[in-house]
Amino acid sequence: MKNKLALLDTRLRDKAYIMHTKDDSIKAICSFFDKHGTAIERQEAYYYMGSVYRDINDYPNAVTSFLKSISISKKNENFDVAILNCAYSQLSFIYKQQLNYQEALNIILDGVAVAEKNGLEDERLYMSVCHRYSDLNDTLLSIKYANIVLQMIEKRGVSKNNADILSSAMGIFSAYGYKNNADICYKMLKQLPETSMPFNYLTNLTYYLTNFVSIDSAALARLELYNTTDMVESKYDATRWLTHYYAHKKEYKEATMWAINFMNANNELIEKRQFEHTTNAKNFFQYQRDKEEELSIMQKAAQDRQNLTITIAVSVIILLSGVIFYFYRKKRLLDIIISKEQSIKKVRSIIEEKEKELACGKKELEQMENKLGLLTTSNSRLAGQLHCAEKDFKMLVAQNRELTKLTLMNNISENAKDIVDKIKKTSQGKYHLNDEEWKELLGAVDKLYPEFTYEVQLKFKKISEPMLRVCYLLKIGLSGPEIVNLTDYPRQTVWDRIKRIEKIMNS
Repeated sequence: MKNKLALLDTRLRDKAYIMHTKDDSIKAICSFFDKHGTAIERQEAYYYMGSVYRDINDYPNAVTSFLKSISISKKNENFDVAILNCAYSQLSFIYKQQLNYQEALNIILDGVAVAEKNGLEDERLYMSVCHRYSDLNDTLLSIKYANIVLQMIEKRGVSKNNADILSSAMGIFSAYGYKNNADICYKMLKQLPETSMPFNYLTNLTYYLTNFVSIDSAALARLELYNTTDMVESKYDATRWLTHYYAHKKEYKEATMWAINFMNANNELIEKRQFEHTTNAKNFFQYQRDKEEELSIMQKAAQDRQNLTITIAVSVIILLSGVIFYFYRKKRLLDIIISKEQSIKKVRSIIEEKEKELACGKKELEQMENKLGLLTTSNSRLAGQLHCAEKDFKMLVAQNRELTKLTLMNNISENAKDIVDKIKKTSQGKYHLNDEEWKELLGAVDKLYPEFTYEVQLKFKKISEPMLRVCYLLKIGLSGPEIVNLTDYPRQTVWDRIKRIEKIMNS
């Protein structure tokens, strides 16, 4: 009962966001439930042990404890699904803190699979997946999960409990230029009273205002964030942004003031991270020491068991030898000698048979080696023929490419310059080119700039069709928004491709 109450106290502290400072109590709890607890009690105990180590920045022991809790869940039919999901989420958070973004994504996807299997998926879990994809710069999948979150909140309604998730979704949509979705998030958040606004609202609001409203509105939001937040990281971001903002406006007095605030925030951030690094290093050192002590204890126990086994075995042998000597002395020894001689004869006959089989095997091995030599010679000859065939094939492919190019250019029914002008006019509005129009455009560009395709292939080595299309549209002088109108690609994707093309083509 005492240990159950202690575990309940640890759980309540964790749910009330009261930071743990020592691991003495949770270690005693886990030790007790390891011996006397059910699978669910052991799962819960090790989960909260991971939470305690997380609070004291002991990440090695935190990871070990969360993995232990997950392992107990997988090995037993009866387990707490909610705690299992929390363990996956906490592991993902710790891996992110260690900048191991791929492992953070893998572990949260495992959590999503368990939640969906048991019907416990929610917007908070999907938002974690969205952030992990964003950490890996995967725009499409990040937006996909942000849309799932938005749909779930639209269905259930925004509240104080999920407002921070909706705010995060607004930040993701704003950062990647999805204005319509960001507007929906913003309008839903404005339905809440000021006292119910989430802690991350101002941070994500600045992204929204910067991209879709005005830079001055974003400056006001950054100023409010600086004056209201207690987080060092938020003050650092706000002061840095405001310094650049006022410098750009040439209000150097204000810029200087915010530069000083930025330096102060930077110093606080450095001190905090130095403290965390020192704590992590100390905890990792202690973790290694504990592992070494544990290994030493296990080795000593194994050695003791081995010595005891040897002592018992020797004692039994001595006792049996004495009994045999006492009861069967002469007869028993004679039977043993005869039996051993018969065994030796059988073994010798078996050895002779095996030697004969070995000799036959050697002959077969020599025959196989001869066959292998013939096959090797044949293989070399075939390899030479294959190499010649590959050269001929490459030559035919190059000839076919040139013939295709000439055919495409000759099939243009209009003047090449007229086709280009028509495409430029079309790009003034939303219009998605069909395959036939693309062929005409490619042929027209090849006719106007015969060396352009060769130059692209020489620079890029390997290029996808969407990237090649953007190259051709840039060649005829279209801007980023005009390319978006013709291709229907996302604006951010087009900008990224233009930057990459300009960088490679100018190198």
